[in-house]
Amino acid sequence: MAIGGIDVGTSGCKVVIFNLKGEILAQAYREYPFVVPQPGWLEINPELIWKAVVEALKEAVASLREPLEAIGVTSHGESLVPLSKEGKALTNVICNFDTRSHHYVEFWKEKLGNWPIYQITGMPLHGMYSANKILWLKDNAPRVFEEAWKFVCVEDYVLFRLTGEGPFIDYSMAGRTMMFDVRRKEWSPEILKLIGIDKSRLSEPVPSGKVVGRLSKSVAEEIGLDRSPLVVSGGHDQPCGVLGCAASKAGEAMYGIGTSECVALNLGKNPPFDEAMMRNSFCCYPHVVEGHYLTLAYIASGGSLLRWFRDEFGQEEKQIAQKEGKDVYQVLIERIPARPSSLLILPHFAGSGTPYLDEHSRGAILGLTLGSSRFEILRAILESLSFEMRLNVELLEQFGMAVSDFRATGGGARSAVWLQMKADILRKPVFTLETGEAVALGTAILAGLGSGLFKSCEEGAANMVRIKEKIVPCPEDVYEKRYRIYQKIYGQLKGINWELSTLEHF
Repeated sequence: MAIGGIDVGTSGCKVVIFNLKGEILAQAYREYPFVVPQPGWLEINPELIWKAVVEALKEAVASLREPLEAIGVTSHGESLVPLSKEGKALTNVICNFDTRSHHYVEFWKEKLGNWPIYQITGMPLHGMYSANKILWLKDNAPRVFEEAWKFVCVEDYVLFRLTGEGPFIDYSMAGRTMMFDVRRKEWSPEILKLIGIDKSRLSEPVPSGKVVGRLSKSVAEEIGLDRSPLVVSGGHDQPCGVLGCAASKAGEAMYGIGTSECVALNLGKNPPFDEAMMRNSFCCYPHVVEGHYLTLAYIASGGSLLRWFRDEFGQEEKQIAQKEGKDVYQVLIERIPARPSSLLILPHFAGSGTPYLDEHSRGAILGLTLGSSRFEILRAILESLSFEMRLNVELLEQFGMAVSDFRATGGGARSAVWLQMKADILRKPVFTLETGEAVALGTAILAGLGSGLFKSCEEGAANMVRIKEKIVPCPEDVYEKRYRIYQKIYGQLKGINWELSTLEHF
């Protein structure tokens, strides 16, 4: 018996199929490019997403030796696809990090206000949400706005193409639109009235792990199946990853260490909707585990900062890695000093994430001397990313949300050196997992739930998730003084960075 997860990211689609013990039976990946019509705009051709889904499914299914019972869908959040009455996309997907609609933040402040919006949607005001993208279409592409039968996100778009039913959207993904009443689990009439649309123009909200149909006959034939498996609602990729880490209790968190760094914390069934969370840009929205809620703390840089270092300063290590058949990041990290760095880095090379959400912030390297080496800079990058996350975690704990431990996923979770550094700086245990495919695994667990193979998410996680190693902090906090200095950097440089970001527009 096999169950699978389709993970539709911003740059590619991954299909992973598991048995009921959580072992990978088959997997495949297909990329698709971004379209950048003008600076700040970020789009994807929806037909290329669909092509990637079909091709990845076809490749994975071709090597499968067990019957595929059910498959779920997860995707990145906030992206928008307007659909015609025939179910065709009227534009490219407007991606989550597209900035064209950021000025609508002022619209919401004027019409409703930060706090009322947060009380309804659990989302701190920001331009990326789907609600703002719809407003942009209304004002700038009125013909598309009027012709749109449905405004959908990527998850519901793919579910619709797989089954021909719906479209349906799960509660966690609906929560990323800033149109969803996250406590009542329904579209907010107050928000929709201000946008100027009816709920009939949005997908039907359903719980995660709900069967929304079967794979259509035509799609089943195209990918090489002689029977149609059940198709199940998954969720936003972050909560699916939390489930795929077996972080099913309040206080347990997934630490995704990839292109960006993100801690997704299970808040349990009684989350705080308070002004302190809103002021510090911490969202609160439905988890894929029924009745639970989730918040996110994230750094916009992360692995992309390591990639920058590799490309600018790691040419020698690239050649060594190629010659020895090693991962280039492994070669780089093997060369960092054993002691904590004397440098500090503000890792806002792509602006800040939480708690500031400051797109004008910039990166900085502090403490340089003529004796500074490139590998001391590299160690400082690794340390400072963890300092930034500690700042976020301490804020969450000040708001009454205790964080017990972290379950590490993503490419960075393969580095024992970096994980020990994170445990030492965060002062909490870090667990590694047998599989690095936590998001797809969580989505597969939901597929198992929907098909009746599991009675609950907890049962599915107990069956399929395996902890590999527990990394504990060293007894002595050798980073404390450095961290206290780090806490001052953003505030001291904020004004300078705002001036620099203004200069860049000329």
